[in-house]
Amino acid sequence: MVFRVAGIIHLKSAIDIENPDITIAGQSSPGDGICIAHDSININTRNLIIRHLRIRRGKTEGGQGSDNLGGHPEGQIIVDHCSTSWGMDENLSLYRRVVRDPKGGRDRKLPVKNLTVQYCISSEALDAKNHAFGGTWGGEDATFHHNLLACNTGRNPSIGMGGEFDFRNNVIFNWRHRTVDGGDETSMMNIIANYFKAGPATNENMRRVIARIEERRQYSPGRRFEPGNWFPQTEARPGKWYVAGNLLEGQPDISADNWKGMRNSDRGEASPLARVLTPFEAWPVNQQSAREAYDAVLAEAGATLPRRDAVDRRVIDSIRTGNFATATGIVQDPKEVGGYPDYRFRPEEVLVDSDGDGMPDSWEIKHKLNPALGTDGAVDGDQDGYTNVEEFLNGTDPNEFIDYRNLGNNVDSISG
Repeated sequence: MVFRVAGIIHLKSAIDIENPDITIAGQSSPGDGICIAHDSININTRNLIIRHLRIRRGKTEGGQGSDNLGGHPEGQIIVDHCSTSWGMDENLSLYRRVVRDPKGGRDRKLPVKNLTVQYCISSEALDAKNHAFGGTWGGEDATFHHNLLACNTGRNPSIGMGGEFDFRNNVIFNWRHRTVDGGDETSMMNIIANYFKAGPATNENMRRVIARIEERRQYSPGRRFEPGNWFPQTEARPGKWYVAGNLLEGQPDISADNWKGMRNSDRGEASPLARVLTPFEAWPVNQQSAREAYDAVLAEAGATLPRRDAVDRRVIDSIRTGNFATATGIVQDPKEVGGYPDYRFRPEEVLVDSDGDGMPDSWEIKHKLNPALGTDGAVDGDQDGYTNVEEFLNGTDPNEFIDYRNLGNNVDSISG
C-alpha cells in the first residue's frame, strides 16, 4: 500500500487485516505522514509489513481489547518504525494467533510465529481506567529491538505465550508499577542491553527492577485452552531468563549485576530456577551497548518518515529534559497533552506515477525501468528477494544484487 495522501484517518470501526502478503508503506505519504485515529488496527493474517505508520486511538471510552495495534497475527510479521500511543488497553500487542477448528470445535490460541517489532514507539497509553499498558509481546522466534516504551504504567512489555523471546536494545522510560514481566514455563527469554530510566511516575519500589518473573502454566500451548485446565493443579514453574548488559540509570549496582534487578511475581527474590548464563539462539541483530541503543532509539525510533510528528517529539524531549505536560507524564486524555497535531498534505511532494505501479516515473527512469509499464513493480530484476517497488520503498537499487543473508548488508537506507 503506497499513500498519495497525508493526514489523520478517523476510523468509525476497527480495521481488520485478513488478507496476507501486504506491505503498508507509511513512508510513502507526501507531507507529514499518516495517523490512524479513534479505533484499532487488528492483524489477523500472515506475511505483513507495516512501516512508518502512526496509530493513536485516542478514545477514552472502551476497555480491555481497545489496543492501537493488535489482533491475532499468524506469522511472518514485521512492524518497523511505527508510533503507537493513547490506547485504552495496550498500545501495541502482538503475541498470539488463532487456529480455527475445521470441525467447528473450540479455537486454539497459540504463539505467533516469526515476529519482528523494531524501532517502534509505545507511549502514553491512556490511564482513564487504570489500564495504561505498553503492550503484550511474544511468540515463537520473536524479536523486539530498538523500541521505546515511554510513560506507560505497566507491561513494558508483558511477555505473552511461550517460545523464544528476544528483547534487546530497547529503552523503557517512566513506568509506574511494572517494567518487563510475564512468560511461562515454556518461555526462553533474552533481556539484553536495554536502557531503563525511571521517571516521576515510577513507584519507589520499582526503580531497581528490570523484570518480574512469572511462574505459571497459563499460556502453555496445548494446556491453556483444554476445558477445565486453565490453571493446572501441578505447581507452576518459571521460564528461562538470560539477562545481561542492561543499564538502569542511577542504579550502578543493578547495571553491574543485572540479576539483582530481577523479581518474582509473588516474592522479592528471583527464582534461581529461572536463570540461565548463556543467551538463547535468536535472529541476528546489529546489537549495540545499552548506552548506544539509548541514543539510537531517541534519534530514530517511531514513524520518522516523512517526518517525526509533534507527539513523538514531545515524548522524546521529556526523556531528554525531564519536562512533562502532566505532573507524572502519565496521560488520561489526549487533550492533556495537546491532542492530535496537524498533519499537512504537501501536494508538491506527490511524484508523477504514470503507470500506477507505486514507483514514480523519475525513479523508474533513473534506474532504467519503464514508467509506462505497470507490471514491472512486481519484478525482482536483481534476484535479491525484493521486488522493484520494494526497492523503491526501501531506498535501494533495483539493479544491484545484495546478499541479505549477510547481517552487515541489512542497513536501513531511508530512516536515518
